[in-house]
Amino acid sequence: NFDDWYHQRIQLQDTSIHFRYYGSGPPVLLVHGFPQHSLTWHTIGPILAQNYTVIAPDNRGSGDSALSKTGNYTARAGGEDLKAILDFLGINQTFVFAHDKGVGLATSLAIEHPEAVSRIILAEYPLPGYGYPTDVTSPDLYQNWQLAFFAVPDAAEFFISGREKQMLSWYFFHSSYSGTSSVTEDHLNRYTSEISKPGFLRSGLLYFAAAWDDEKYFTSAFSNGKRLHMPMLALGGEASFSPVALLDQTWSGVSDNFVAESIPKAGHWIGDENPTWSGKRALQFFSEGESLATIDLSYLTNKVTLAGG
Repeated sequence: NFDDWYHQRIQLQDTSIHFRYYGSGPPVLLVHGFPQHSLTWHTIGPILAQNYTVIAPDNRGSGDSALSKTGNYTARAGGEDLKAILDFLGINQTFVFAHDKGVGLATSLAIEHPEAVSRIILAEYPLPGYGYPTDVTSPDLYQNWQLAFFAVPDAAEFFISGREKQMLSWYFFHSSYSGTSSVTEDHLNRYTSEISKPGFLRSGLLYFAAAWDDEKYFTSAFSNGKRLHMPMLALGGEASFSPVALLDQTWSGVSDNFVAESIPKAGHWIGDENPTWSGKRALQFFSEGESLATIDLSYLTNKVTLAGG
């Protein structure tokens, strides 16, 4: 049960990061997106924890992590938070599985610290500059117009505040395969509670406002033929970021060592709509690589690691 996983918190210069962890074996780092937090891994996480030590952080400004003191929600800032978690835990190399906005953070980790990422799975998110849409091109309700709307935090916060649950309910329906049943009422309420905390709706929106900074960052990182070289699995739900030809086109400018696949019977919310396929595919992908060192985090039990509140 994901709710029984252990808690840990680390203090960084610009924020405080909370993460959950469980299992034994080599490390796997799970990176969530918006509007979710580490709870998004409540199904895939336990599948992976059968063979691995799984670490599921709440990104800065999400879940039980703190807001950024400087208001920095760029992919690079989030990627450095991930590296800080690895450093705190003494992990030199890890497997990574990222979803939605977490893809940008995980990609930044792989860009800046390629030696730390053995294999990487990137699901349901095209990087800014590589297919991420920032324009509304038609009145079609089912295009991703919300990406542009969220990117204007002053307006989006004004219209969403007080209606967080309605927004989330629509958002989960809009991007799903199975409709309103894709996310349970309990989890809908928990996601609502998290983004309704003071400052947390806005912090989530600031990830979207960072799209133009992220675009400059990623296009520079992959200019002049530069690419990620570690093995990569690019995933998209069949009712969302698909077909495979689109994934191939999107990721060819980022990686020279990737395989793209569609997740059957899933839209955007892969951990809620087809976690079994996604988790088993991740197990297979990670097992195909070089063996990583097993880590043991039991030393963290009852260990004081913060210097005050």
